[in-house]
Amino acid sequence: MSDMSRAQRIHQAAMEIMREVGVTFHNDEACRILKENGIRVEGHVAYFTEEQVMHWVHMAPAQFTLYGRSEQYRLTLGDGSTNPAPTYGCAFIAERDGTQRPGTMADYVKALKLVHASEIYQLNGGILIQPGDIPDTLAPLAMFYAAVTHSDKALLLPTADKAVMEAMLQAACHLFGGREALAEKPRMIALINTNSPLALDGKMLDNLMLMARYGQPVIVCPAAMLGATGPLFMAGTVAMGAAESLAGIVLAQMIRPGTPCVFGIQSTAVDMHGLTFACAAPEGTLMQGFSADLGRFYHLPSRGGGSQCDAPFVNAQAGYESMLTYYAAVQHGISLVMEAGGVVASVNATSFDKMIVDFEIIRQVQFASQPFAVDADTLCLDEIKAVGHGGSYVTTDTTLDNFMELYMPRIGSRDAKSPSYFEDSIDRECKRLLDVYEDSRPALDPAVRDAVRAVCAEAGLTVQQMDEIEAL
Repeated sequence: MSDMSRAQRIHQAAMEIMREVGVTFHNDEACRILKENGIRVEGHVAYFTEEQVMHWVHMAPAQFTLYGRSEQYRLTLGDGSTNPAPTYGCAFIAERDGTQRPGTMADYVKALKLVHASEIYQLNGGILIQPGDIPDTLAPLAMFYAAVTHSDKALLLPTADKAVMEAMLQAACHLFGGREALAEKPRMIALINTNSPLALDGKMLDNLMLMARYGQPVIVCPAAMLGATGPLFMAGTVAMGAAESLAGIVLAQMIRPGTPCVFGIQSTAVDMHGLTFACAAPEGTLMQGFSADLGRFYHLPSRGGGSQCDAPFVNAQAGYESMLTYYAAVQHGISLVMEAGGVVASVNATSFDKMIVDFEIIRQVQFASQPFAVDADTLCLDEIKAVGHGGSYVTTDTTLDNFMELYMPRIGSRDAKSPSYFEDSIDRECKRLLDVYEDSRPALDPAVRDAVRAVCAEAGLTVQQMDEIEAL
């Protein structure tokens, strides 16, 4: 059976689910908008025909570009490229010995700096680490303020209560020249998680609707667990997830036709020993990889995960799980790979050691996924003829001129002498990246900064909190 025929069968199942079972929208405003656009809504359950779904989904662009505050940073989703996004959603920091502690704003800013200094990312921010030293209601605003003052890459927004999300979007208008300019060149993207099975909660819907009104992209994504919040078989869970994702995308198009949307699947297996989320399970790589097939089917960019692991800290398990999940994401052609840099313990904790190792994994996968050039220069026929039998290429002009093009790992060693060589290489690379950051710390125009501070202060972030964030 071809990939397209598999996608068609999943699509047909998703349409049957949306038509006969429906999707619950726990939000009165969302239900009103659906009704006004001809969707049958009973209570909070919306029922969609295939014609209705495809009418609205086809309004979303097949590809779009996210722009950073600095013109050097941008990423295009839906053009066939694979773009990593860093760790997301972890409440704890995992130390080198495997112990965990609550994350802080200082941890969050350190993660921002490392991601900003790494050349593999065009996107920064989001819930890199939940800062436990900031009240929960204000933490998203604090993370947003930290991201815009410590990085000028494109922004992944944390989701928040409606008033706080509105404040972040208003502040972004000051950052990027007003509401229409913001919509014309999207700068931010937010993850809208569905609530499997077959529901979207009120807070996420508030966030989705606000992002759409401001013309900013959204990722609508289920994270069902096989045999727990989704059917045991992968096809059923993917079909159910497709129904959830499409339902959110339809709503976004009703609010602002042409709103950039990413079709997401973050579903994976469940560990039946304790009904825990097995984020690095092989089933997850298959289902999330299929999001790329469905994205192409619906002419939408796709989202999955990569560099994920269930190991509690950096060890062999963390290495093979992270390499598997990121390599699979690239091979499947997922547009945006989230949680790709620092996740341990089944997305319960962020590890700075793991973040540095993941940077290396992503670099290696990117290198290994590019075809090597075959042309007159790279075939080296003149040199092969000159060296002949039993000679050496060490001192040839090509080697001396181009040896720096050979891949050099930054983590680990090919001639280790010390038993602590691996940890030592992590420490060196972490220091190097932080030094790179300090040498080219991004600047924010003082007048723009003051306007952003005013919006954040009105939303509840104190001057002291903003000063402390900037000083980190």
